[in-house]
Amino acid sequence: MANTSGLPTGPPAPTQEPAPVPHIPPPRTPSPHGPAPRTPSPNGSRELRVDPPAPSDQQSESDAAPATNTSQGALPVPKHPFSLNDASPAGKKTYFQSGKFSSVQNPLVEERRQNVRNSMSSKSIIVEYNEFMEWFVPAPHGVEEPTTQLKALDFKKVATKPELNMYQPLVDALNPDWLLPGDEAISNAYTPDPNEKSKLAADAGIYRRDDAARVGKHTKWAYMELSIECKTEDVQHDPFEDSGSWDDNEPDSDRRKDVLGQIMCYSVLIFDNQRRTHHFMLMILGKMARIIRWDRSGLVATKKFNYVSQPELMGRFIWRFARMSAAQRGHDTTATRISPDSAEYRLMKMRAKAPKVATQAGEGRDEQANTTAIPGGVVGGTEATGGGTGEAIVIEKEDEEAVPGVIGDHARAAFAKSLRADPICWRLRVDDAQKGARYFLVGRPHFIAFGLAGRGTQTFIAVDEADPQGPLVYLKDAWRVAHTGIKQEGEILEKLNSKDDGGPVPFIPTVRYHGDVGEQVTRSQEIWDKKNGGRSDKKCPLKTHRHYRLVVNEVGLPLDTFLNASELVGIIIDCIQAHNHAYNRKRLIHRDISAGNVLIYPKLVTDKNGSVREARVGLLADWELAKCIDDDDDGPRQPDRTGTWQFLSANALSHPSKRIMIQDDMESLFHLLLYQAIRYLPHNCYNVGMFIDSYFDGYLEERGVYLGGEKKMATVKHGTLTTGNNDLKFYLSESAPTPTVALLHSSSSTSDPGLSELRTEPDIALARTPETDSTSGTSSAQTSLILHPINSLFADLLELFKAHYALNTPTEETPARDSTAEATREPEVDLMIATRLSMLQETGFEYDWSLSAAPAPDRPPAISPEAQANMEASAAKLASHKALIKVIVERYAREKWPKEDRVPDKLPENYRRTNGKKRAADSTWQTSRSQLKRSRASGKPPV
Repeated sequence: MANTSGLPTGPPAPTQEPAPVPHIPPPRTPSPHGPAPRTPSPNGSRELRVDPPAPSDQQSESDAAPATNTSQGALPVPKHPFSLNDASPAGKKTYFQSGKFSSVQNPLVEERRQNVRNSMSSKSIIVEYNEFMEWFVPAPHGVEEPTTQLKALDFKKVATKPELNMYQPLVDALNPDWLLPGDEAISNAYTPDPNEKSKLAADAGIYRRDDAARVGKHTKWAYMELSIECKTEDVQHDPFEDSGSWDDNEPDSDRRKDVLGQIMCYSVLIFDNQRRTHHFMLMILGKMARIIRWDRSGLVATKKFNYVSQPELMGRFIWRFARMSAAQRGHDTTATRISPDSAEYRLMKMRAKAPKVATQAGEGRDEQANTTAIPGGVVGGTEATGGGTGEAIVIEKEDEEAVPGVIGDHARAAFAKSLRADPICWRLRVDDAQKGARYFLVGRPHFIAFGLAGRGTQTFIAVDEADPQGPLVYLKDAWRVAHTGIKQEGEILEKLNSKDDGGPVPFIPTVRYHGDVGEQVTRSQEIWDKKNGGRSDKKCPLKTHRHYRLVVNEVGLPLDTFLNASELVGIIIDCIQAHNHAYNRKRLIHRDISAGNVLIYPKLVTDKNGSVREARVGLLADWELAKCIDDDDDGPRQPDRTGTWQFLSANALSHPSKRIMIQDDMESLFHLLLYQAIRYLPHNCYNVGMFIDSYFDGYLEERGVYLGGEKKMATVKHGTLTTGNNDLKFYLSESAPTPTVALLHSSSSTSDPGLSELRTEPDIALARTPETDSTSGTSSAQTSLILHPINSLFADLLELFKAHYALNTPTEETPARDSTAEATREPEVDLMIATRLSMLQETGFEYDWSLSAAPAPDRPPAISPEAQANMEASAAKLASHKALIKVIVERYAREKWPKEDRVPDKLPENYRRTNGKKRAADSTWQTSRSQLKRSRASGKPPV
């Protein structure tokens, strides 16, 4: 990795590897990370003038990367052992299709249902039918409700069993023109959405009549106005309790819990595939029914009513719903569908097209304004001076493949992927309080956050409509927590980007536009307050969320696309520097460092000699949970724990009310480094899924409170990394020939001068897949593996954490002891002890029995004053960014870091958590590249 930190780079890498490193095959290309976008009716798109970008051989001023002084010259663009198309910029969380546990990449249907149900715990509110209608389904103005017709609706033909016979009679009863004049009820049973990889299908749905022909008989989550789910039993299938208690309205039986998880998964698909503020669902339970309203705070459901004997209740809701505006139905009116025959769509298609780049002498062409035209015509380390007589060789690439040598083309490739398979595209409005409204054109979401309640983050690669030929940008659409003291993420970035207080903070995103989306605020928390406002003993568990959009300039890459361990460590150094400047100059602490918000950003740098090359630097993103360190209020701003469970410090997990300090964020970076290493570097851990499960997903429950797992705490407290009963070790490669003694200690000039310093471990079996073993030329017992320098770095860092935890672990207050009680001896206990000692003496056990009557001696001091001073000095380094960077650089600059040490993902694609059940033997061996699911901790572990 290019060094852009200004830190010493250390000696050059050895020219000869101690052992040949096999070629790393590219992992399987992951599937798209977001389903097709969303819903309101398209309106007339304005015509835009779409001019093709003019050829340019100069980098635009707006795209110019800051110059960085370095001693290295121009270097060719490194080869990537994996796809670079998966751009992942600021604010990226994870792929929530991966499930809530970081160890489980492809959760089963029942696991998904449990995950989303647990995330909605205590966020359900049951209200009376009339209350629901008054608050959410108002009568249309100036139109008289057809009471007689509503009472005459006949639902008696809707069967109660079997369920299959319920669908068509129900939609037939709902389809009279006077009831649904602009909509149509359609039965979608057993016909999943072909564009949705979950393959889930609703029993029925109400769609706009304009979309009915497009829908046909298939479920189309992107067009569904109202979802309908049918069940045959009004009790056994009921997902709620009508008890009236706010914390006792969710079911106890597994069958009913599964139904609740099922309808929640359907609700997730509505939010994922449409641009929504909220949406409605009709739940049929035999002859009973419920109406449900979902938003990002929680859900509100009516009590059950008999829709067969009281058809006017069902009819009134449907009649009013058919006459509600798009905003009342829950559509985001600041998002407009882009028609496939519009100028906006043509512009998007043109921006997604792969550029043609000259790579030999001749005039270079850059057909995409978002690709960085390298000054002087240097592409991939080859100079194209222009005006030459030789014919340029043009490289043709698929649109969804990044073109080598074109800096920033990963963004274009990701944008092309978002337009795959004729997706629904959107024109999104961003209302900036200072700059006014701005519009951005987007395709499929690049990332979709899993779950219902919460921020519901979706991110996009976007075209700025006001700058159609300018760089592609990154747009984050989320429902931010709108509580007192919590600022907009854009405000925080503006402070970090500002020239005040020593200038902009390096290695963070650059805010372009941001602002709240109109007055779009969740309402479920309001209903909770209405129903529980008089209860001073209960605090509302629902958060207030406000719709918000943020646009930043940088389109980054996921951290797990690092080239090798040296680049990975360099990215961590960059992030520590960002944290340092933010903390000491801007007085802000991040508080949520995780795999989703540490990114890799490819950029151009120019050295002091004028040579231009690519540098892949770290980018510390997602500052929405950042807090001012000068804030005197230590109280929580939200009703749950801040951060991402898998990467929170052990102290923060074990003490939920603890204020996050520098040491906690630095520990999060350590956990992040370990997470990437255990997945993508060679090591001796045989069961990576179990390791990640125990270390990152682990938790304990004490007195109803969820705390961090034992493995993470033991690691930082004792300063050792273990796998099974062994120390965890990382190696330079999956396998290597046994080095001879002569080679290791040879002083011959033909040998690698740095090889004699490399430590080896003979006769250690390396953890690898059966496929690797079957093709290995030597058995594990015949292999000596060279230890990776990252072992030394982990050991150095763990020494600091061990000292920190010995000195600074928070402890619970214990009751004061009664000194008189301590001095009192219990006769019965003394007699029992004396009897036991007498029996022991009779066996001939050698002991000075006269000591048994003497008082117990005081315990000697745990450590010496000198050791205490050393421990304090080590712990202090965690509180100093510069001291910590120095510790890392000691290894980073001096060790011999290999160029090719990355291996395919070692986390099994189909790993399953045991939950007390036996795991299939082969489930631990299959590997595939996948992203970490970043789970927000809600006072609970990732469940």
